[in-house]
Amino acid sequence: MINLSQLNKLIVTTIFFTTMIFSVSSSEEEAADIWKKQEKSGEQEKNIEEEIKIESPILSESNDDTATSISELELDDEEEKIIGLFDPEENNFNLSMWIDTDGKDIKDTFSRINKLKLSSFSEDLLFKVLFTNSYPPKENLTSSEFLTLKIDWLIKNRKIQELENLLLANPEVGQELKAVKFLINENLSTADIKSACNKISVIDKNIKSEYLDKFKIYCLINNDRKDEAQLIFELLKDRGFKDNFFENKINFLLGYTEKTDQKILDNDLFNFYLCHITSDNFVYEPNEKTNKYVWKYLSSSNLIKINDIEDEETIKTYEKAAAENSFESEEIFNIYKQILFNVNQLINATESYKTLPGYKARALIYQSILLSDNIERKLYLTFLLKELFSKEKLSNVYSKELTNILRNIDPEKIPENYQEIVENNIKQNYQASRKVKFNNDVLHRSKVIRHFLDDNEEITGKTEKDFKSVYKKIKKNKKYFISIKDIIVLDSLAFDGMKLPQDLNYNDLLSELNVPKNLQELVSQNQLGLTMLKIIEIIGEDNIDDLDPETIYFLSKILNELNLKKIRNNILNEALPTRV
Repeated sequence: MINLSQLNKLIVTTIFFTTMIFSVSSSEEEAADIWKKQEKSGEQEKNIEEEIKIESPILSESNDDTATSISELELDDEEEKIIGLFDPEENNFNLSMWIDTDGKDIKDTFSRINKLKLSSFSEDLLFKVLFTNSYPPKENLTSSEFLTLKIDWLIKNRKIQELENLLLANPEVGQELKAVKFLINENLSTADIKSACNKISVIDKNIKSEYLDKFKIYCLINNDRKDEAQLIFELLKDRGFKDNFFENKINFLLGYTEKTDQKILDNDLFNFYLCHITSDNFVYEPNEKTNKYVWKYLSSSNLIKINDIEDEETIKTYEKAAAENSFESEEIFNIYKQILFNVNQLINATESYKTLPGYKARALIYQSILLSDNIERKLYLTFLLKELFSKEKLSNVYSKELTNILRNIDPEKIPENYQEIVENNIKQNYQASRKVKFNNDVLHRSKVIRHFLDDNEEITGKTEKDFKSVYKKIKKNKKYFISIKDIIVLDSLAFDGMKLPQDLNYNDLLSELNVPKNLQELVSQNQLGLTMLKIIEIIGEDNIDDLDPETIYFLSKILNELNLKKIRNNILNEALPTRV
């Protein structure tokens, strides 16, 4: 007796091999036409090649699901692989920016940077530095290791689109299992199965992974190519693959069985997904041990149902997940809105919250913020709530909502004693959108700095005209003195080609300013890449406009010496203007 699965396998296999035999026979019979076939356009051959890559999943000969690193796959370092996203010219970099640097210094510096919570400026600069097309260093860091370092950073910082762009632009990235698996899980966790399956086409054929083999099979089923999926699955089993759970789900999805196991596995996202789509009545309550991708999938698929908002442990679990970016923060505040308080508690929230458990205290203050019409009281409660979140190490949950609350308050109505703290809390996200207010009485705030704001690298007639006008004005002011920020402007203008007035003397103040010796040595050695890493480390978690003038000075001086005018202008754009 032969079962349906075996019969299907026999039929598909027979068709498969019959097709192959027929193809061979046809080629023998039409041998005279072989040269005619070679006349097909290169484009047609390319299309066929691409179709084969996508339509015919390559199975692993190994059952080992261990991440295959690039170092194991051995990129040919002798070829000096150039892997990146940006042309060097975009930021005044060059192909040789890492060549003469000891790889150990790169790894050590990068390791320190990785421990910092970089500001948005530092993070953006690091991205440009890491992913500019360039040759790898010659010592102590192979192409493979350098690429792994970059990919690990993208994954750590959840740079999803950036990793996708890197993968599309550089086929070598498809050799890194963790990169492909990360992209699949990120798309699957948002319930976007189509995008997740599309990642199969970029996987390098040398990657050996049970996880990816199983996912390929499912994607064939999802695309209604069940015969292919069954054949591939049987071939995989013939090679020693054994996974009872997966086989149970696949047989159900193929239609070979009418029922499937209703047990829910949450050990990885793909297993969890299979449980969800094959369940008669799917119910799952996440906990602290729940995989972060499972959390995201639950949220994206609207599977989160909180039956008891009075259950403190449950709410704390959700808050923790939100703090770890596994659960949407907005959902936490939706929960807060559902918690009931009496009128007296809301009126006296600043005292009442002290007697409540943590999550209820935060919910009470949040509701009070929404209900308050008094700006000063609203601001007091807003920053009180920030303290309550910070106390429980849940700051990430509140950061976005805090900004939204502050942005919805009319700036004209903010009391003077709150103006600075409000500005400091929102400027990071909105600094760039604020308008520059020029003051022609002060050189570094005058219209002269438009030279840097407009990203000019050479002196224009307009810049010269602006400078003459402003200089004439400050020269008349006997009380005016040249500041460090003025020196930054003057030095950068001179470097860009402006001839400064002979009577302009600021050497005394200039002599008091220094550049760190270690950075100066790197500049003299033309170690551009490592110098940039050091600069990123120095800026670190700070916003540019929080840095002292002395730091801005030596950063601009170093960047001038390295001819990195675009990066310099980016820094001066943040450091010099007054914005309103």
